[in-house]
Amino acid sequence: MGEPDELDGLRRELARHTGPARTPHLHELARMLTDRYWRIGPGNAAALPDLSEAIEALTEELGWFAADDALRATVAAHLGTLLGTRHLGHHGPDSDRESGIVLLTEALANPRLPFGPSVLGRLTLGQLHLKVAIGSPLTGGMLPALRPGGGRQVEAARRAAGSFRTVLDGPELTPQVTSITRNLLAMAESFVDAFGGRGVNPAAIGRAARSFQQAHKEWRELGMGSILTAPARLSRTGPLDRPVPLIEGDEDTTEQPRRSPPPPVTKSPDPRQALHRLLDLFPYAGAGALTTKPAVPLADELVALATTVLHSGGGTTPADHLPLALGLTLRARADDGPGAADDLAEARTSLRTAAAGELPPESFPLFLRLCHALAEPCASGVTAALRTVGADALAVPQPDGMLLVHAATGQVALGTARSLPRRTLIVTDRPPTATGSIVSTLAGHAQLLDLAGRERRAIIEEPVLPAGVDGVELRRWYGRGELLDRATAADVLARLSATVLHLDCPVGPSGALRLDQETELTAEMVVAARIRRAGGLVVLPPGAAFPQLADAFLTAGFTGAIGWLGPVEKPAGVYRELHRRLGAERQDPAAAVHAVRRQLRDEARALTHRGVY
Repeated sequence: MGEPDELDGLRRELARHTGPARTPHLHELARMLTDRYWRIGPGNAAALPDLSEAIEALTEELGWFAADDALRATVAAHLGTLLGTRHLGHHGPDSDRESGIVLLTEALANPRLPFGPSVLGRLTLGQLHLKVAIGSPLTGGMLPALRPGGGRQVEAARRAAGSFRTVLDGPELTPQVTSITRNLLAMAESFVDAFGGRGVNPAAIGRAARSFQQAHKEWRELGMGSILTAPARLSRTGPLDRPVPLIEGDEDTTEQPRRSPPPPVTKSPDPRQALHRLLDLFPYAGAGALTTKPAVPLADELVALATTVLHSGGGTTPADHLPLALGLTLRARADDGPGAADDLAEARTSLRTAAAGELPPESFPLFLRLCHALAEPCASGVTAALRTVGADALAVPQPDGMLLVHAATGQVALGTARSLPRRTLIVTDRPPTATGSIVSTLAGHAQLLDLAGRERRAIIEEPVLPAGVDGVELRRWYGRGELLDRATAADVLARLSATVLHLDCPVGPSGALRLDQETELTAEMVVAARIRRAGGLVVLPPGAAFPQLADAFLTAGFTGAIGWLGPVEKPAGVYRELHRRLGAERQDPAAAVHAVRRQLRDEARALTHRGVY
């Protein structure tokens, strides 16, 4: 009866049993499958089904043994070795590696474990730890080991060296296995020397590379193929001459047909693009990663990519330091080991470097998230600007609340629309309605920095108001002012130095202002205008493009804009109360809008203030 028939017979016999009675049949099935796997060639894709079936059989068999059963250690060693082989030789999942390490550590702690499974288990365990040390391209390879002390990767290399050293200290093995084990030991020790100190040791990195190359060469000389694959001649050797594959591989050792020439080498992917794709996995432009505890490999990958970008020589910006600060913060949270404190210290350094320059609007939420996570004051000039304009806080809406920068302390907190400080500037186009705070909207933190540097002028100094009966009444509150009658676009542009510029005119479908002589005033025209003296407040008519037109006046030199976010039937009453508070009571524009909204409610519900004054 051939081997396939024997295996089928074993499977049929196994199916007739239940419970512990399946144990001997599971053991025999796993033995036969393992032997066939070695003969086909470990690392060969065609052998993988046998390996996986053997792992399933041993997993069930192990489940029938109690923790103190004398046979458990042998089964655990066998299963751990096969899991390690699938991880190292077939790119198996990380769960194979982790389970293999646990099972082999348990088995090798048993002094009654037979010599053969013990040696093979230690060789497998050492290589699994070495795989953790070396890392993979997806997690930046050895780059994460650059953290002070090397973190978990150097610790894994130490454990690998311990396993190889124990094998060499035991009874003598074949010369081939002894030589390869010595090279693996030298590689592990060199890795510790290279990354385990306060800095990187280039000489030790060279020694590790030479040890790897020598082991690779010996592996091939033994007819075992690449060191990155399982040995092809294992079927002709005893158990002690069956070292499992190192690191990764899926090389088929059977004769291959001739292949076509390899495709042209393509340009390496841009690390900056790879970094952006990684950040896109998180909500809020990467800042959402701080709301959960991340996986260590993901944090390591982020640190590796961010470090590559900063040292790529392509010209860095202050914002480029934020992903590194994020990655270091996440790694400290994910792996709270000896290097966590150093990671957090480096994260704060990167954050301060970013704060020293100009951050683009899309990077500012991440900056604030990091300030909040690291308990670091916002030192980007924002707090000084807030104090200059008399605001208590800057709010940046996020899906999970409001990021608040407090002017008094610079501390960043996460709040809600109902808990805003008394005077708050908020980065949005539509302010929250359910708030008792005096709120002004902004296009972003850069607009705050720009407006805070402008002169603040007395609002009654140079008012320009609409002509007519209403204009005459409004002018009484200021005691002076020009009444603008039948104005053209050029007339308006000539009066952009007003301290109050109230425009009362029809509005076109696009939100542009329709003025006399069929002229039209657009946002582009306002931005391009020259202002004799900046620092005024513009009042826009209902229907005007808001906040687009308001931002154009702010860019041109104004410090505040009042407009409407919705239709209004009778704005005249609202304007009378607004100008009374501005002219007669000398209230700040934002406070005047807040008071009018509370007083007139429905009539002034859509009235809003944008800017700082």
